[in-house]
Amino acid sequence: MMGREQELIQAVKNEDVPGVQKLVAKIKASKSKLLGSTKRLNVNYQDVDGFSALHHAALVGSLELISLLLEAQAIVDIKDTNGMRPLHYAAWQGKVEPVRLLLRASASVNMASLDGQVPLHLSAQYGHYEVSEMLLQHQSNPCLINKAKKTPLDLACEFGRLKVAQLLLNSHMCVALLEGQFKDTSDPNYTTPLHLAAKNGHKEIIRQLLKAGIEINRQTKTGTALHEAALYGKTEVVRLLLQGGIDVNIRNTYNQTALDIVNQFTTSHASKDIKQLLREASGILKVRALKDFWNLHDPTALNIRAGDVITVLEQHADGRWKGHIHDAQKGTDRVGYFPPSIVEVISKRTGDRNSVGSEGSIGSIRSAGSGQSTEGTNGQFMGILIENVKPLLPGGEDLQQHVLSSNSHNGQTSSLGTPMHQNFSNDRIFSHQYLRPEQLLEGKDAAAIYNWLSEFQLECYTANFLNAGYDVPTISRMTPEDLTAIGVTKPGHRKKISTEIGQLSIAEWLPNYIPDDLMDWLSAIGLPQYHKKLVSNGYDSINIVTDLTWEDLQEIGINKLGEKK
Repeated sequence: MMGREQELIQAVKNEDVPGVQKLVAKIKASKSKLLGSTKRLNVNYQDVDGFSALHHAALVGSLELISLLLEAQAIVDIKDTNGMRPLHYAAWQGKVEPVRLLLRASASVNMASLDGQVPLHLSAQYGHYEVSEMLLQHQSNPCLINKAKKTPLDLACEFGRLKVAQLLLNSHMCVALLEGQFKDTSDPNYTTPLHLAAKNGHKEIIRQLLKAGIEINRQTKTGTALHEAALYGKTEVVRLLLQGGIDVNIRNTYNQTALDIVNQFTTSHASKDIKQLLREASGILKVRALKDFWNLHDPTALNIRAGDVITVLEQHADGRWKGHIHDAQKGTDRVGYFPPSIVEVISKRTGDRNSVGSEGSIGSIRSAGSGQSTEGTNGQFMGILIENVKPLLPGGEDLQQHVLSSNSHNGQTSSLGTPMHQNFSNDRIFSHQYLRPEQLLEGKDAAAIYNWLSEFQLECYTANFLNAGYDVPTISRMTPEDLTAIGVTKPGHRKKISTEIGQLSIAEWLPNYIPDDLMDWLSAIGLPQYHKKLVSNGYDSINIVTDLTWEDLQEIGINKLGEKK
């Protein structure tokens, strides 16, 4: 047989107002008759979940039931097993009058549940504008964070509750909310309203946040809001953030840009559009080869097959461009120089005064010559990008056969078009998923250096090595002092790189055959650009060059540490 307390709770759940009135009347009668306390109806009785009759009345949103129970001395801030009070459930349910009644009965607006939620968290998350407004009028603190480290504004932005978000942004605590003054930025769960809105694709909320003055480049462990939008495939949010001026080159704690994340983790249809947007914003120039190209007499030339997609790394004053091709199927990389006349633009820089072919026309590329920037992004290294390239060996099958059979002098020539030590076979190169520095012995090779540094998560230093003129062989001879000189100043990073350098197994890479011609020799070691400078200073033969000292190099203007070595 059900006890009277259970009857009361069941009547409230059924919204049986007459039944509740009868039970409440018995409470009043029992008090007037001064019956023993053991026989009285306990209006604050709680079930196994800690739910009282008032909890249920608030949850169903019945003004009459709440009023009856409060008159019968129900405890307004009674907690269930989760620390939730009737006001929590009324705010969650979203009806204004029940909330007003509980507030008039002195319910606490800022007392949190066990998971840190105050009623405003719930009304904001579920988009109850009028309830949220009423809670704010009763001094609810919008900056309180729950156990998930989120404020009511965070939840409104996460779940797309535009009106509630606007309400909170118009509150007197707006600045504190936007700046995250009550949050610990070192907390792994730290997030911002902008990140949450971006992750879930809420464009209009993002517009309101930017209008209110939120810091667009604020970072969490995962990066900026752009990282979130890119990872979750929110194309229009990516576009909006880029228009808002977000820094596309910021790297997260895993040293990834937003473009890196799209390349590595997303395969959706939207990711294609996002890649295009990010490439354009990054200042990365992508071109497609219109015809085959190779030059067996130039070890720095890039072997190209018509249709290959090339990432432009540098544009040189002599008219040549340096590019990178990644073959995703074979897992191979090729880096070298090529003439811009054989390619067409498929994605272009935006807002870059050093851009070639601003309209993306073939004609504008073919007319490109001297005066172009020698750095792809104003001196910053551009990450190695993944593209689906046809699984063809560079230069075609005929050229490959020719290359494989012509290794009787000058050292071997790899399919990368670079001098290669005899210990490294072509089979070994093509069988690997990606190239380690030991396998890609090309002077100042961005792909090899980047891949090597990536193995121990320090690829952020790629530009330091490249800007100092280092190639893979000279890196293998670097000292800790050299690392300091190129800007690796953090002791931990310097020690790690020094250790990895010590483990590089790069054999003596200079070819046994040394050509008589100075230009041929400089090309073989990847430094043909210094031919004119050496000759003009009287160092016009191999015999004279071999006597150069460190001071001589300094005097004639060869200043990059890596190139000196």
